[in-house]
Amino acid sequence: MDDYIRNTARRLHAMASAGLLYSKDKFDIERYNEIIAIAADMLSHEIVTMSPDEVRTLFEQNDGYPTPKCDLRIAVFDDQDRILMVKDYDGKWALPGGWCEYDHTLRENAVKETIEETGLNVEPVRLVAVLDHKRNNNPNSFFCSYKHLVLCRSLGGEFTPNIETSDAQYFALDNLPENYNNRKCNLDQMKLCLKAKYADTWECVFD
Repeated sequence: MDDYIRNTARRLHAMASAGLLYSKDKFDIERYNEIIAIAADMLSHEIVTMSPDEVRTLFEQNDGYPTPKCDLRIAVFDDQDRILMVKDYDGKWALPGGWCEYDHTLRENAVKETIEETGLNVEPVRLVAVLDHKRNNNPNSFFCSYKHLVLCRSLGGEFTPNIETSDAQYFALDNLPENYNNRKCNLDQMKLCLKAKYADTWECVFD
């Protein structure tokens, strides 16, 4: 039932947001806003930690025509095939990355995110996969996002603490830290990146 409520609220929000974007009729606009209010109320009952007003604020941060958000995770391996991970602000380990900046290409985002979070300069080598976040990492995510996995080669550098991460280390895939965040990138996805590292040619994996 929880998934049904969440998915129904998501569909209502998406349809009403599209309607608000294109409608010029004041009565339709009023109806679409009421539909969004209903979706917010439904979701606040399913996510008990959020009030209807807090859900509305979440909706407003994702207004306009509903399209998937663009997520990026960078895979950098050392010569022992250990993968580079960072300790996020929440204390969990994850691959470097985050939401893509709207005025940067995917390559530029990969370079930017890696140097900001790890101190390493990298060269993007291969787009490994483009995967739906809800289907592969977090089925409870309300908004849709596409996760881009980019294999990069380290060009050198040194970690310095910053506002996003407090540490950066390489880990063997069979010895990942217990508190790593598999909603940002799971073990199967890391193994896929390692497979792409050694492939002579690579066809991007996508849902």
